[in-house]
Amino acid sequence: MSPPDFLRHIANKVLTPNTLDPKRLDEVRKMLGEAENKYNFSAYGGNPKKLVDYLLSPDFTELVFIIGIDLTKKLLEEIINDYDIEEVKNTAKKLLDEIDGYKEIENSDAILYNKNRF
Repeated sequence: MSPPDFLRHIANKVLTPNTLDPKRLDEVRKMLGEAENKYNFSAYGGNPKKLVDYLLSPDFTELVFIIGIDLTKKLLEEIINDYDIEEVKNTAKKLLDEIDGYKEIENSDAILYNKNRF
């Protein structure tokens, strides 16, 4: 079975008018279209393994800032569930673990104490 197309089968399923306001959704779709051209990760004429390059890039980090942690986690979970390319799955798992680790640190008592002090 061929891998799913990230933009059409995963991103469009997670990033919808129900999950993002129209202005941000338009901006995100434009960013993803540009990323698909830049990194050539399309399943249609590109190389789906190159999704790894995108996920590890500053362009993906910028996307995370725009869509937020929860939608980013949903995107990564969909990649893990839908892709059978180990390198892509492992990269998505690593990023998801990093996000979860950061959230644990952010919610720890020490951080909350310092947030409340100021």
